[in-house]
Amino acid sequence: MAEIGYGYGSEWHLMRFMARHRKLLEEAIRKSIGGLNEESVFDWYDFKFGGSGITSDNELKGLSFLDDIQSIKGYIKSDWQSWDAIFKLDDTFYLVEAKAHIEEMMGSCSSDEAKSKEKIKDYIFDNLVKQGISIDRERCLVDYYQLANRLATAAFLRNNGIEARCLYIYFLNGYEKPNDIKNASAEMFNDEINKEKAALNLKGKQLDDLLFQVFIDAKTGEIVKPNLQ
Repeated sequence: MAEIGYGYGSEWHLMRFMARHRKLLEEAIRKSIGGLNEESVFDWYDFKFGGSGITSDNELKGLSFLDDIQSIKGYIKSDWQSWDAIFKLDDTFYLVEAKAHIEEMMGSCSSDEAKSKEKIKDYIFDNLVKQGISIDRERCLVDYYQLANRLATAAFLRNNGIEARCLYIYFLNGYEKPNDIKNASAEMFNDEINKEKAALNLKGKQLDDLLFQVFIDAKTGEIVKPNLQ
């Protein structure tokens, strides 16, 4: 778990919006997903105590949020697969990732073992294909591995009869650290999202039902909807 920045960064703003602007955040999510029952209630999952760092909290990792994972076989754990937040809406789990600057969107698989990498490639490729989504098997562990990994886990749950989706929350103007300003606009995030999809060769009609995106200005609370390809 990365250290939470004081007054800046994706974790800070997500925690802030969940605590101080919950109605706005949930309304932004509802608009992104669409087609929801107005009476549907968000059921957010709490973090666990006993972690390191200033909060002593443990992030929700892997499939730890499920009551019974013993009967689910074939899941490939990742040392750095932890969720910024998880909530359940109706019968669907939403796996949440928050971003406050472009560099947070990039990263490669940390495994050094060739055999492990092949298993992870198969896990990502096979689960997405079963959901009608194509991805470049040889590119899914580099540059934009995090997105591939998270989408594959949502797909894996669906393939095992558990409704799940990925939700990315992008905080515009959300990274102003002293002497280190990395604020990103909706257009900047939009361009990087398009690069992600192109690099992974991520395609398929079902992608729009597996991945949702929310853009919120961290300073004003404005909900922005850029044109995504």
